[in-house]
Formats: sequence, C-alpha cells, structure tokens
Amino acid sequence: MVARLEYAGGGWQAPRPVITLCGMKIVFYGDSMTEYLHESLRVFHEHFDPENKQSDLELLNYGVGATRAELVLYRMLYEFWHGRRRMEPLAKLQPDVLVMESCAFNNSNDRIEGFDNFHFIWDEILEVCRKQAPRALPLFYITIPPDFIIPDEMANRLFFRSRPEVFAARYEWRQRYQDHFAAWGQSRGVDILDVRTEVLRMEAQGLSRRELIHADGVHPNAAGVELISRALAVEIHRRLGS
Repeated sequence: MVARLEYAGGGWQAPRPVITLCGMKIVFYGDSMTEYLHESLRVFHEHFDPENKQSDLELLNYGVGATRAELVLYRMLYEFWHGRRRMEPLAKLQPDVLVMESCAFNNSNDRIEGFDNFHFIWDEILEVCRKQAPRALPLFYITIPPDFIIPDEMANRLFFRSRPEVFAARYEWRQRYQDHFAAWGQSRGVDILDVRTEVLRMEAQGLSRRELIHADGVHPNAAGVELISRALAVEIHRRLGS
C-alpha cells in the first residue's frame, strides 16, 4: 500500500491510502470458501495473478473450515496458535484486502434463536475492521448455496444415520442464514459478493450445484473452489480498479 497526493480544485489534499498490487497482503476469514484452514490459497492465487507477476503477493488463510462468526471475531482480535504456527491479530496484520465469508453454515445450527446473535457478531466484526484495519478493502461474501443431500457414512460420519427430516432442517436453516447474512449486509450498507447468484445462473443453464460441492451438500469440491476463487479474484480486481 502506498500514499499519494491528489489534486482537487483548490489545491493538493492530504495523502490518502491507495491500494496497489505491488506488495499486497490479502487475509481470508470464513468458512466453506476455498482451501482449508492455513493451507495455501493456490487456486485463488492462480486466478488473481495468473502470470505470477506479483512475487511479493501475500495470501493469509486465517480460518477456512469449521468456522463460526464468533471465531472470525476472536481471530481478528487476538493472537492465537494453530499447532506451532502463531496467528497474528488484525491490528498487527494490517492487510490491504480483507475477505470474509458469512459463516452461515456453522451458525445455522443455532436456528431462529441465533439470528440476533448472528447480526450482533457481524456488527462487531464490521466495527473491528473499521477500527483496526481502516485502510483495508473489505470484501464480504456468501459461498455456494447448500444442497439437500442425505450423505452416506463416508460423506458425513456424524449424521449419516439421522432421519431425513434432520437433513431437511439443516438444509433449510443453512439457506435461511445465508439469506439473513445478505439482509444484514443490505441493512448496513455493505456490498456483499453473493456467489449464489452465479450458481443459480449456471443451474438455469442446466448445471447442477452438486457438481460444485462434495457429497455432504456443503463443502466445495475442486470445481467449487475454482468457481469461488475466480469470483473473488475478479471482484477484488474490480473493486481495486485494476
């Protein structure tokens, strides 16, 4: 990130931050997004910098997988350890871009009783971003919509013996929490990238979302990771004007 002077009629204004692609740092928080927690964001990198010109591009995966919104908030506020790896708080990271997935799938286990808390936590996250990383470009987004699948034991050992209505309820609440996150963004004036729109467009052309997610009906497979990574890369470039 660099600063430059801008001319506005009466004279030069004070420097303001301008995000450049040189030396960029992007931090990812959320769930069911791309590669899992702490793994290299290889597919996103390929879409964001296909010619590999940005040798100093820094991509930090801070929470993809089994993440609730509360955990995103914790990881932003505090240093924590994952194995032998120290994870720094947002105030120390000072990224250029913040990518945050809704965490709707895991928070959906709270059902209707958790709606107010879900809003409250995202309000807190939004405030933390503004205060502790004021120069970062925030990108909130919603991942691929779930599918109503009754998984076999290999796909989901914890729930595979459950009754069909259990899976129907989990599918319904996952959808409702994604909708709730979209409504939260609209009420807060937050421009959310909604990957569901692209999935619905593809389905209208005959592609099933089951081609994008694993047999558990939630987690993106290789094709899903490809779609999400491409959507994120395109949107970041668009918002940066690059």
